[in-house]
Amino acid sequence: GGVCGADAAAPTQIAYIAAGFFFARAEFLTDVPFDPFLPWCFMGEEIALSLRAWTHGWDIYAPRKNLIAHQYRPGRMGLPKFWENTGRVFGRPGPGFNTQLQTISLKRVKHMVGYPDATTEELKKLGATVVLTDFQHYGPGETRTMDEFLKHVNIDVENEKCGNIAWCNN
Repeated sequence: GGVCGADAAAPTQIAYIAAGFFFARAEFLTDVPFDPFLPWCFMGEEIALSLRAWTHGWDIYAPRKNLIAHQYRPGRMGLPKFWENTGRVFGRPGPGFNTQLQTISLKRVKHMVGYPDATTEELKKLGATVVLTDFQHYGPGETRTMDEFLKHVNIDVENEKCGNIAWCNN
């Protein structure tokens, strides 16, 4: 966002939905329902939500000026973090529990995005086909393809690289 022009007269198209704060028409939830198989997902939810929205035909826009923000508080202040809540909810505090859930969630996101290490065949080899549960309902849409999305946002999953999105500044 730091390189996008803040003087645009209207919201401009962007690549990703900010999962923590966005607005859409109610039809969005019919087209792109929240994925219940990504519980407590903190890393990966924005690319998954953006990919699903875009492949269902939704374009993503944002104002050019920051109108609202939130602050992450440093751990040294003693305030709980999202990733610490999972263990508390399930009565399993400690560093390992959320990591296990996050690993499964990330496999689902990586499968959705098309990473070579998360293909259906690779998930079968790992015994991780649970990642594919109800994927046909919570995966990409059919209005635009996943490959078109990756080109649109300049992501190369084969080489694990992201490039500059020149159109975002227009």
